[in-house]
Amino acid sequence: MDNCPSPNGLVLSPDENILYVAMTRGNCIWRVPLQKDGSVSKVGQFFTSHGPSGPDGLAMNSRGELLIANPGLGRIWLLNELGEPLEIITSPAGRSTTNLCFGGEDMRQLLITESVSGAILSCPVTVPGQPIPASL
Repeated sequence: MDNCPSPNGLVLSPDENILYVAMTRGNCIWRVPLQKDGSVSKVGQFFTSHGPSGPDGLAMNSRGELLIANPGLGRIWLLNELGEPLEIITSPAGRSTTNLCFGGEDMRQLLITESVSGAILSCPVTVPGQPIPASL
């Protein structure tokens, strides 16, 4: 894939068959099906955002729902497997949410960086984060 408009954050689906890539300048998320031979197939736009800056960091919860840090809007989007927004979290610290990950007890804390203020925000979630494989 050599036509990506500023690829940034990336995350795998829980079954590791789909790669999601934040295309910051394209203001969207691409869905990249991964084939057993290592090739990709039927790459397409999964989600389109808006605002002055496109998606940045990505995370996946254990239900297979995608979380997107959106700088410029100060928001985290929570999408289902169809790319439909289920929830929007708005930063109380500023409009530049850049990265996110899960941590805490049972991976039920969403940690978010806000790059203008330098704050690290913590938000409790009901669905835990997708565990990172031990082989990594």
